[in-house]
Amino acid sequence: MFNPEPYLMSLFYRLRDDGFNLSIKEYFSVIDAIKKDWGTKNKEDFQKLLRLLWCKSLEQQEHLALIFDAIVIEPKETVKKTREEPGKIRKSLNKDQFDSDSSQVVSSTTSIETPPMETTKPATQKLSPLPITTPQPRQEYEDDDELNTHYPISRRFMVYSWRYLRRPIADGIRDVLDVQMTVEEATKQGFFLKPAYRRREKNHAHLLILVDQEGSMTPFHRFSQDLVETSQYESSIERVDVAYFHNLPAEYIYLDRFLTDKIVLEKVLSQCNSETRVLIVSDAGAARGYRRRERVSATTEVIWEIQQHTNLIAWLNPVPKLRWNSTTAKIISHLVPMFPMNREGLIQAISTLQR
Repeated sequence: MFNPEPYLMSLFYRLRDDGFNLSIKEYFSVIDAIKKDWGTKNKEDFQKLLRLLWCKSLEQQEHLALIFDAIVIEPKETVKKTREEPGKIRKSLNKDQFDSDSSQVVSSTTSIETPPMETTKPATQKLSPLPITTPQPRQEYEDDDELNTHYPISRRFMVYSWRYLRRPIADGIRDVLDVQMTVEEATKQGFFLKPAYRRREKNHAHLLILVDQEGSMTPFHRFSQDLVETSQYESSIERVDVAYFHNLPAEYIYLDRFLTDKIVLEKVLSQCNSETRVLIVSDAGAARGYRRRERVSATTEVIWEIQQHTNLIAWLNPVPKLRWNSTTAKIISHLVPMFPMNREGLIQAISTLQR
């Protein structure tokens, strides 16, 4: 099994310095492919994966092959094997030489005629200057701070924040000691007979996340994915539903982040009630500075349709609040509580959903 992750960052920076048009999206696409066991069989399989995702011409494929051979080091087992082979060859040669010498043993009285040795004069080599090439220094990148600069919120803070989204209902196991009821019953009876227990509370919160995908939201896909994963797998929320859309949640939305599995919006909202929390994640046109009346009217209709089922709605915008002015986001922020995508914004959004 080949592990390509130690070489990925060096290849990424080296190729980008050599003129490859690579962005963070291409880097994370290779990471996603490696997680699905693509390009992990051997070095050739990993190089084939990089050609498919990063190369756009034959020249780039040839350049990738040169850089790949210079950076990706052979595994230690093959190096050890090549180091042991000369020893094996030397041992076999000594054995063959010993056998040949033993078979050619003659008596001391036998005269052996040896042919005269011919001495050849070594050819004189003309001196000529060698071509001089300036070595290109290769810079090693051990820190990936550049890849994390687009993270507005850390994954750890998301896990911590989801603890405040609760809808506790005491319908669990009756194993929690109720001190007040125990004292009251002992007072009424005049003596203590047994302790009183109450049911354990369980978090029955229902969260619906609507995530804007593709387009101007591409730089924030990693954050959106962490937001979805932490709410689904690292929180105590009982039920988390996720749907995706492009630009605005229209009549149809999608159940996957690749926008292929289509479903009617009304069908998703029919599973919501007055206690359902709806969190919308979108830039609302602020990333490109757009202000379009069509988008405002369409978004207003969607918000009105959601409010027919629940009023617990909040909006997270990945674009800083200073850039909302003169855009569609500024108008939509008057229709639904909108918060920037940072620590304070996430806490305020969850507080709005918790009302």
